[in-house]
Amino acid sequence: MSGLRSTVWFLAAIAWAFPASAQNSAPAQTAPSPEPSSTTTWEVFAGADYSVGDYNAASDTTVISAPVTVRVQLDRVRLEASVPYLYVDGPGTFAGGGVIVPGNNNATSRSGLGDVNLGAAFLINRGGQSAPSFEIAGIVKVPTAGDGLGTKKFDYTAQLNVYQPVSMQVLIFASAGYQWLGDFGTFKLEDGMVASAGVNYKLDESISLGFGVNYRQSYFQTLPDYVSLSPYAQWNIGTMWRVTAYGLVGLTEASPRFGGGLRLGLHG
Repeated sequence: MSGLRSTVWFLAAIAWAFPASAQNSAPAQTAPSPEPSSTTTWEVFAGADYSVGDYNAASDTTVISAPVTVRVQLDRVRLEASVPYLYVDGPGTFAGGGVIVPGNNNATSRSGLGDVNLGAAFLINRGGQSAPSFEIAGIVKVPTAGDGLGTKKFDYTAQLNVYQPVSMQVLIFASAGYQWLGDFGTFKLEDGMVASAGVNYKLDESISLGFGVNYRQSYFQTLPDYVSLSPYAQWNIGTMWRVTAYGLVGLTEASPRFGGGLRLGLHG
């Protein structure tokens, strides 16, 4: 059962770590899950995210997101769909997937449903403490967002995820891939590499702590590469509920200056 537990840790940790799957300008945080009772599991979680940054503009752009996500694990296959309700205030143009494009000096407020993100992943091998495990995954951003909340273009991400349990308490994980962004209006967005890495520590059956770093190659000509750090904590409440809290610190002008959020999940 330790191999199954490690596999589930990995799948949930990668979903947390990878920035391209985010519904706002902060990575979506979902800490590793407890061992399921069968090979088919599901999870529904909702939450709130907050981030603020200037992105080389004259003033800050604030993004508040309330995403709802549904995830199903079918043995080696994971399917996921997510959509946020967004509030954006500032000169930046929200392009989805953690991308904020610097705007002019005219700060505006807008809100509404954001883009739908659809993901699928396949676990290539089930490893353990003696060998890492690998997973391939893809994400499609469907342009369902309203004006000022998206590019109205499809985005695509392909990635390879890898993890290695060090012990029953410690898991290290990493992800690397490539993201294709659709241009919009007069803005040309650059395709590029994405990557993440982190560590999860399971204090006991109820509490896990973790830390991750997220990277995205420069997506706009006036911005550097995206780099952010995210600590998190998760509490399991009973057998079906879990709460996750996270923080975010951006290290470049392409990243939010700071942010954070909460998730409430129901699983079975």
